[in-house]
Amino acid sequence: MKKNILIAILILIIIGLSSWTIYDHRKSQNSVSALSCPGSVVSRASTDNLNLSHSNLTSVGSHIYDQTGVTQLNLSYNDLRTLPAQMSKMVNIQILNLDHNQLQGNLIGQICDMPLTTLDASNNQMTGIPSEIALVPTLRNLDLSYNKISSLPSEISTLTKLKLFNLTGNPLNNNQINNLRSELPNTNIIF
Repeated sequence: MKKNILIAILILIIIGLSSWTIYDHRKSQNSVSALSCPGSVVSRASTDNLNLSHSNLTSVGSHIYDQTGVTQLNLSYNDLRTLPAQMSKMVNIQILNLDHNQLQGNLIGQICDMPLTTLDASNNQMTGIPSEIALVPTLRNLDLSYNKISSLPSEISTLTKLKLFNLTGNPLNNNQINNLRSELPNTNIIF
């Protein structure tokens, strides 16, 4: 009899533990689902990473640029045509993804207020690079491929820490690229 009671208690303990484990596993799966839900902007942000790619954005508002603690901002695959000067508030951004939008003209000069290490503005309609980019000495990776950039500011030669510079698909000529390669000999320039 004592043996049957002991077995029954052990079975109840095992059932209780497995129920708790199943509940905890479901709870964690629901948390992950909520974080990846494409409909919710807030749920896709963390304290340092804000991923708003594929969000059908046509502008960058204060709900984005007021998040000054963000170090990684992904605005790729939207319909952005311009960036507001107020993005200069985002003084902690190290990685900025703007690829696959409709950005036109030059990037904003306020980019110099960001401690960028990586900037991807590929696959846009940009025609130039602001000279202020020279004021971003932390820049290591710069992807401006598949834009309409036909000239480069002379100040770009001061980006001596630049490791990768992708200019593929821009209407630059070989002379411009060769000059850039001689000015930035430690940079892998893809053209």
